Amino acid sequence: MKDLSLLSELELKIRELVSSLEREREKNADSDKKIQESRKLSQIEEKVRNLIYLVSQLEQN
Repeated sequence: MKDLSLLSELELKIRELVSSLEREREKNADSDKKIQESRKLSQIEEKVRNLIYLVSQLEQN
């Protein structure tokens, strides 16, 4: 009887851990997407700065 009780408790704990793991994976996936988006935006910003510099150089000549 005690074994069944312990097994039930263990099963409950495992389910909770799996749920927690799934939630953390979702959070990490969101974070990874945000990091990638930030990198892309930084690259675009750098390209725009380069274009502005080139245009200003052309205007000076």
